[in-house]
Amino acid sequence: MMISAAPNEPRQTPLSPQPVNCSQKQEQRGYPIEIRRMVGMQTAFEILGGKGRLASALGITVRSLNYKLNAERGVSNLDLTLAANTLETRGMKMLDHARKLRDEIEPQAKCMGNAA
Repeated sequence: MMISAAPNEPRQTPLSPQPVNCSQKQEQRGYPIEIRRMVGMQTAFEILGGKGRLASALGITVRSLNYKLNAERGVSNLDLTLAANTLETRGMKMLDHARKLRDEIEPQAKCMGNAA
């Protein structure tokens, strides 16, 4: 007959009052690692045309951006804000250029209309 010192019921660990990702020291706290943030950054670099452009906008290296995209580092609110600002700037440039292209079409259309 074997006698075990282990309790029959599973142990219950007390819940910590702090989340796992927090520390009392600011410099040791990590940024949130969430799928939505990572996918948002992934989409931003695809729209901008490369990781280099997004990394440059964030002021980091492509290697650091890869860590963020691979969930090895979190994506901060500042990262999201800088990416959004860069996308807005690029979007406004695209709209301005589209407007210029349309403005070039109108004078030619008027000339062709007068010739007929």
